[in-house]
Amino acid sequence: MSGIKDRLGDLSWLGDAYADQGWFEVGEEIPTPMTADEVNATIAQMLINTAWAVAADDTTITRGQRADWMAFRQALRDIPLQAGFPTDIVWPTEPA
Repeated sequence: MSGIKDRLGDLSWLGDAYADQGWFEVGEEIPTPMTADEVNATIAQMLINTAWAVAADDTTITRGQRADWMAFRQALRDIPLQAGFPTDIVWPTEPA
């Protein structure tokens, strides 16, 4: 509570009725929702970062793993089609 009082200053002029209204400190700021451009840039970067998983010459993963990565990448591309885009997005889970 001291942080709020420090920011607002002396509130004694409000009287006893406002002395303690249950103010509390918030641990972190509430994040601002991403814009459509920011979401699209994030998707593009995630596609770049996962391109290795679908490279035809990559023999370090199995066909099943490659299929999982392909499905993940398709889910990323489908994000703009979600009803809540761009503010209420269900992000796909990266394969293990």
